[in-house]
Amino acid sequence: METKELIQEAALDLFSRKGFDSSSVRDIAAQIGIKDSSLYFHFKSKQAILDSLMDRFIHISRQMMEGLDEGISSITAMDDEHFYAVTEQYIQSYFMDTFICRILMILNHERSHNDQLREQYVYWCIEKPLDFQTAVMKRLQDIGYLKKENPRHLALEYYSPVFLFFNQYMNHVCTEKDTEQFKQAVMTAADGFLQTYRKEN
Repeated sequence: METKELIQEAALDLFSRKGFDSSSVRDIAAQIGIKDSSLYFHFKSKQAILDSLMDRFIHISRQMMEGLDEGISSITAMDDEHFYAVTEQYIQSYFMDTFICRILMILNHERSHNDQLREQYVYWCIEKPLDFQTAVMKRLQDIGYLKKENPRHLALEYYSPVFLFFNQYMNHVCTEKDTEQFKQAVMTAADGFLQTYRKEN
């Protein structure tokens, strides 16, 4: 890793564990064994480091959502095995990703006193996922896999456990056991969702 990347990684670790306000430039520099002056060569401030991390997060999230949006229209059939596989891939590629997970921890920690980060938290953790899941549910209804109910309601029923269990198991310095419990809880909830909303042939 180059020094700039090491600084970002150290900041990501500290911000997610201690919070942005409780982490200093000196803490970040010390974690990777450089002087404060060396850090300022790459970033003009602690805020600039956070901004760079958020830019990366937004870029990754947008790319993922754009890819998922493009994939919705191509869905022509669905079965239970594929539904479970898509659910597992969704949480593994986003909520269980080490970078994404720590950014979400930062957003959750800072949203109580940072208006800008609160807006990002609401958009990426609530509004955007629900909009996307609503489109998915509508498509699954159109191809005859799910019952004809309000797709927004189905999106809430599907996504709410994901969000709930992320906060229970992943929204801290989590262990492998936490990660596995998160996955199991989400997959169990997905099974319950299908038992209630799958259209019987």
